[in-house]
Amino acid sequence: MQNPGADRDSPRARVLECAERLFMERGYQAVKLRDISDALGVRAASLYYHFPGGKPEMFLAVLDAAMDRYRSGLDAAIRRADSGLEAELDAAARFYLSQPKIDLFRMLDSDLEQIEPADRARVAMKMHRSLQGPIMDAFVRASRSGAGGSIADAPMPELLAGSFLAIVQGIHHLRAEFDIPITKEQMASRMSHILAAGLRSVYGLFDESGGHGRADASD
Repeated sequence: MQNPGADRDSPRARVLECAERLFMERGYQAVKLRDISDALGVRAASLYYHFPGGKPEMFLAVLDAAMDRYRSGLDAAIRRADSGLEAELDAAARFYLSQPKIDLFRMLDSDLEQIEPADRARVAMKMHRSLQGPIMDAFVRASRSGAGGSIADAPMPELLAGSFLAIVQGIHHLRAEFDIPITKEQMASRMSHILAAGLRSVYGLFDESGGHGRADASD
């Protein structure tokens, strides 16, 4: 069995880590291979050893690795959370905030336009499933565990998950200069409470505990 630690410390993994940081900070178009090689202290030509397809191949590898990390991390965070929609949303928000910032709007509007259409469609779907899929599942589970109402009465899980993600990403990008009197984690917890309580009040779908309901959710 391969040593996970050794894999993370491999030259290719270090290239991906550096490339992810630069791509997420600056965007695909603004980053050149020389920027990545300079940050790593290696020759630009050496990057082609790991990514013969150059910058496009590296960008796709970065997105694949990042989305795999988000999906597994979100699933694990929600599994460990206390019972109930609010607790699951809070756990998901804390995981998002623990990760490098992602400019989702720039990625969707600009970065993905720079890659081939077939790759673009695959990556867009993977982003949706990785970043929003676990949150959509949480909303579906909570609606099935509620005492009243119907999932058909509430906004679509896709809409709820997308709105939640947008809120948390907005919190993540707040600058220290704004001098907010509470932490980002506290802000996210309060927003999770407001969202869960609002849905319960308006649609009557979610009980107070919500419940993980994982066995029912897979029916």
